[in-house]
Amino acid sequence: MDYYERFHREEDSDWERLWLAYAGAPDSRSDLPAFPSAEVQQRVHGTTFARAMSGALALRHFTLQFVRRVLATPVVPEMRILDFGCGWGRLLRTFLKDIHTENLVGTDLDPELVELARALLPEVRFTVNDRLAPLDVPDASFDIVVANSVFSHLAERNFQFWMQELTRVLKPGGAFVFTSWGQGLLDMAKDVFETGERKFPWQRNILNGFASFEELRARFSSGTFVFAGTGGGTYLSPEDFGIAMVPRAYFTEHVSGLALMDFLDDPMQFSQSVFFTRKL
Repeated sequence: MDYYERFHREEDSDWERLWLAYAGAPDSRSDLPAFPSAEVQQRVHGTTFARAMSGALALRHFTLQFVRRVLATPVVPEMRILDFGCGWGRLLRTFLKDIHTENLVGTDLDPELVELARALLPEVRFTVNDRLAPLDVPDASFDIVVANSVFSHLAERNFQFWMQELTRVLKPGGAFVFTSWGQGLLDMAKDVFETGERKFPWQRNILNGFASFEELRARFSSGTFVFAGTGGGTYLSPEDFGIAMVPRAYFTEHVSGLALMDFLDDPMQFSQSVFFTRKL
């Protein structure tokens, strides 16, 4: 089934309303891929249903707007999109009206999530990637690469490896849009250090990972890559996975092959900072 043929005539605003309504009543439709359980959603990204889809839809909007307005490239259904760190396919499904379904690809380190993604959306190719190994994909395979809330967790060596590898599989002039922690984390950390609240794992991770809010803010403001290892279940060790912040200055100085064309770090618009890059 090609979802593009079913939904491409939908206006963007209608498409977003459709998904949010469906997320609010997950049993209401049979013509869109189903959702995983609330427990799975909460474990993977800390939000569920409508709130989870709202974030995914926002990143889709930012990505396509960047391609159209900044790169001056029409978005056509023949384009190929890779979702790196796809989880159960939350973000990738928002592109179903824009791109032929067979041209959407997702990859994730967690084989259990990949199996779930395949079960929910079997028309899309989902693969398992290794932690620090090249993807089984030829050079210049994709027009757009997206990574939502992946580089907000990966250690510096992992960040550097995947910047190079995802640049390799991106076509020259293609768009790579990814998120990391920025002002949104600083806002949360300030509150956590002031209250000492440890109810949720993310609060404990902040308190255990950093000596103080002032230290965290100073490191980020200096342009230093910030990382505190926490681990994340069976497949994510503390040396690879935790809390990560990629300052804009760090990206500019340490990443080659990609031009930073635009940048967003406003928690009122999106919870994480967003890097909009083009392959040189």
